[in-house]
Amino acid sequence: MIMRRAPPLRRAYVPLAARVALALAASASVVYADPDGAKIERGAAIYGDYCASCHGDGLRNTSGGATFDLRRLRPEDHDRFLNVVLNGKTQMPPWRGALKLEQIEAIWAYIRATIDR
Repeated sequence: MIMRRAPPLRRAYVPLAARVALALAASASVVYADPDGAKIERGAAIYGDYCASCHGDGLRNTSGGATFDLRRLRPEDHDRFLNVVLNGKTQMPPWRGALKLEQIEAIWAYIRATIDR
């Protein structure tokens, strides 16, 4: 008995443009999660819990206190911000040990996002 092999399967010819279109359609259907948006939201919550009582809601101190106006912070002030939050300054208490660095960075992201609006 002679056994014959089945003919090899042929790959379907799909033009490059069609493959690119399929790849784009597949990637467009993936939900995009904005990690910075989540960080800003966490920062807003932490700011509300720890900072708003002195620096005001939405970075606006309407109580007339003499606290630093956080809206004056510029991107290049990041190191100064970290130092003051961790170690305190004049009326600002030190938050070292009370806030993790990740939380402080989330507050910074919230401040930057609020200023840049």
